[in-house]
Amino acid sequence: MQNFRLKYFLFLPAFISLIACSHKEVFFEFHSVKNAHWDREDAAVFEVNIENNANRYDISLEVRNDDDYSFRNIWLFVDLKTPEGSVRTDTINADLADIFGKWYGKGLSLHTLSIPYEAGIRFPNPGIYTYTIRQGMRENPLKGISDIGLKVSKKTD
Repeated sequence: MQNFRLKYFLFLPAFISLIACSHKEVFFEFHSVKNAHWDREDAAVFEVNIENNANRYDISLEVRNDDDYSFRNIWLFVDLKTPEGSVRTDTINADLADIFGKWYGKGLSLHTLSIPYEAGIRFPNPGIYTYTIRQGMRENPLKGISDIGLKVSKKTD
Protein backbone atom coordinates (compact mmCIF):
# COMPACT_ATOMS: atom_id res chain seq x y z
CA MET A 1 0.00 0.00 0.00
CA GLN A 2 2.84 2.41 0.82
CA ASN A 3 4.43 1.71 -2.58
CA PHE A 4 1.11 2.63 -4.26
CA ARG A 5 0.95 5.94 -2.36
CA LEU A 6 4.51 6.80 -3.37
CA LYS A 7 3.74 6.15 -7.06
CA TYR A 8 0.51 8.15 -6.77
CA PHE A 9 2.26 11.18 -5.26
CA LEU A 10 5.02 11.03 -7.86
CA PHE A 11 2.61 10.61 -10.77
CA LEU A 12 0.04 13.23 -9.74
CA PRO A 13 2.28 16.35 -9.99
CA ALA A 14 3.65 15.21 -13.37
CA PHE A 15 0.11 14.65 -14.66
CA ILE A 16 -1.10 18.04 -13.42
CA SER A 17 1.85 19.87 -14.98
CA LEU A 18 1.25 18.07 -18.28
CA ILE A 19 -2.38 19.18 -18.32
CA ALA A 20 -1.49 22.74 -17.27
CA CYS A 21 1.09 23.07 -20.06
CA SER A 22 -1.24 21.82 -22.75
CA HIS A 23 -3.87 24.49 -21.98
CA LYS A 24 -1.40 27.27 -22.81
CA GLU A 25 -0.85 26.03 -26.36
CA VAL A 26 -3.11 27.66 -28.93
CA PHE A 27 -1.35 26.04 -31.89
CA PHE A 28 1.34 23.36 -32.21
CA GLU A 29 2.02 21.62 -35.51
CA PHE A 30 4.90 20.04 -37.41
CA HIS A 31 5.61 19.90 -41.13
CA SER A 32 7.46 16.70 -42.08
CA VAL A 33 10.34 16.98 -44.52
CA LYS A 34 10.41 14.16 -47.07
CA ASN A 35 13.42 11.87 -46.52
CA ALA A 36 14.96 14.51 -44.21
CA HIS A 37 16.10 16.48 -47.30
CA TRP A 38 14.62 19.97 -47.00
CA ASP A 39 14.47 21.75 -50.35
CA ARG A 40 14.24 25.55 -50.42
CA GLU A 41 11.00 25.27 -52.37
CA ASP A 42 9.40 23.06 -49.69
CA ALA A 43 8.00 25.71 -47.38
CA ALA A 44 6.34 24.76 -44.12
CA VAL A 45 3.03 26.64 -43.96
CA PHE A 46 1.06 27.04 -40.74
CA GLU A 47 -2.33 28.76 -40.44
CA VAL A 48 -2.95 29.99 -36.91
CA ASN A 49 -6.45 31.09 -35.99
CA ILE A 50 -6.27 33.86 -33.38
CA GLU A 51 -9.68 34.39 -31.80
CA ASN A 52 -8.67 36.60 -28.88
CA ASN A 53 -6.33 39.43 -29.78
CA ALA A 54 -6.36 40.73 -26.17
CA ASN A 55 -4.08 37.90 -25.05
CA ARG A 56 -0.29 37.97 -25.23
CA TYR A 57 1.43 35.06 -26.98
CA ASP A 58 4.84 33.40 -27.11
CA ILE A 59 5.86 31.90 -30.45
CA SER A 60 8.61 29.36 -31.03
CA LEU A 61 10.00 27.56 -34.05
CA GLU A 62 10.49 23.83 -33.56
CA VAL A 63 13.31 22.03 -35.41
CA ARG A 64 13.96 18.28 -35.54
CA ASN A 65 17.27 17.17 -36.96
CA ASP A 66 19.06 13.84 -37.10
CA ASP A 67 22.75 13.05 -36.68
CA ASP A 68 23.31 13.43 -40.46
CA TYR A 69 22.84 17.21 -40.21
CA SER A 70 26.23 18.68 -41.19
CA PHE A 71 26.03 22.10 -39.55
CA ARG A 72 25.80 23.47 -36.03
CA ASN A 73 23.35 26.22 -37.03
CA ILE A 74 20.42 26.80 -39.35
CA TRP A 75 19.19 29.88 -41.20
CA LEU A 76 15.42 30.20 -41.52
CA PHE A 77 13.23 32.67 -43.41
CA VAL A 78 9.89 33.25 -41.66
CA ASP A 79 7.07 35.06 -43.47
CA LEU A 80 4.02 36.21 -41.52
CA LYS A 81 0.90 37.08 -43.48
CA THR A 82 -1.78 38.89 -41.46
CA PRO A 83 -5.55 38.56 -41.97
CA GLU A 84 -5.44 41.97 -43.70
CA GLY A 85 -2.88 40.68 -46.23
CA SER A 86 0.31 42.43 -45.13
CA VAL A 87 3.48 40.31 -45.07
CA ARG A 88 6.54 40.57 -42.82
CA THR A 89 9.72 38.52 -43.38
CA ASP A 90 12.25 37.70 -40.68
CA THR A 91 15.63 35.99 -41.04
CA ILE A 92 16.55 33.74 -38.11
CA ASN A 93 19.93 32.18 -37.36
CA ALA A 94 19.71 29.48 -34.68
CA ASP A 95 22.40 27.29 -33.18
CA LEU A 96 21.49 23.59 -33.12
CA ALA A 97 24.76 22.39 -31.55
CA ASP A 98 27.60 23.73 -29.45
CA ILE A 99 31.15 24.27 -30.77
CA PHE A 100 32.01 20.65 -29.91
CA GLY A 101 29.10 19.24 -31.94
CA LYS A 102 26.84 18.36 -29.00
CA TRP A 103 23.26 18.81 -30.12
CA TYR A 104 20.97 21.13 -28.20
CA GLY A 105 17.40 20.08 -27.55
CA LYS A 106 15.97 16.71 -26.64
CA GLY A 107 16.46 13.28 -28.17
CA LEU A 108 19.13 10.71 -28.92
CA SER A 109 19.27 10.20 -32.69
CA LEU A 110 16.50 12.68 -33.53
CA HIS A 111 16.98 16.00 -31.77
CA THR A 112 14.09 18.40 -31.14
CA LEU A 113 14.91 22.02 -30.37
CA SER A 114 12.49 24.80 -29.53
CA ILE A 115 13.75 28.18 -30.79
CA PRO A 116 12.12 31.25 -29.19
CA TYR A 117 10.85 33.49 -31.98
CA GLU A 118 8.61 36.14 -30.41
CA ALA A 119 7.69 36.69 -26.76
CA GLY A 120 4.69 38.44 -25.28
CA ILE A 121 3.26 39.70 -28.56
CA ARG A 122 -0.31 40.76 -29.23
CA PHE A 123 -1.89 40.06 -32.58
CA PRO A 124 -3.55 43.29 -33.78
CA ASN A 125 -6.76 41.62 -34.99
CA PRO A 126 -8.50 38.27 -34.70
CA GLY A 127 -8.26 36.02 -37.76
CA ILE A 128 -5.94 33.65 -39.63
CA TYR A 129 -2.23 34.43 -39.41
CA THR A 130 -0.17 32.42 -41.89
CA TYR A 131 3.44 31.57 -41.03
CA THR A 132 5.64 30.27 -43.85
CA ILE A 133 9.06 28.87 -42.94
CA ARG A 134 11.80 28.13 -45.49
CA GLN A 135 15.38 27.02 -45.01
CA GLY A 136 18.03 29.57 -45.90
CA MET A 137 21.18 27.46 -45.95
CA ARG A 138 23.57 27.29 -48.91
CA GLU A 139 23.15 23.52 -49.18
CA ASN A 140 20.07 22.56 -51.17
CA PRO A 141 18.47 20.23 -50.39
CA LEU A 142 19.41 20.51 -46.75
CA LYS A 143 20.11 17.03 -45.39
CA GLY A 144 19.27 16.01 -41.83
CA ILE A 145 16.23 18.18 -41.05
CA SER A 146 13.23 15.89 -40.58
CA ASP A 147 10.55 18.29 -39.29
CA ILE A 148 9.93 21.99 -38.85
CA GLY A 149 7.21 23.22 -36.52
CA LEU A 150 5.48 26.21 -35.02
CA LYS A 151 4.14 26.59 -31.50
CA VAL A 152 1.94 29.46 -30.29
CA SER A 153 1.22 29.60 -26.56
CA LYS A 154 -0.69 32.01 -24.36
CA LYS A 155 1.74 34.00 -22.26
CA THR A 156 1.28 33.58 -18.55
CA ASP A 157 2.46 36.43 -16.39
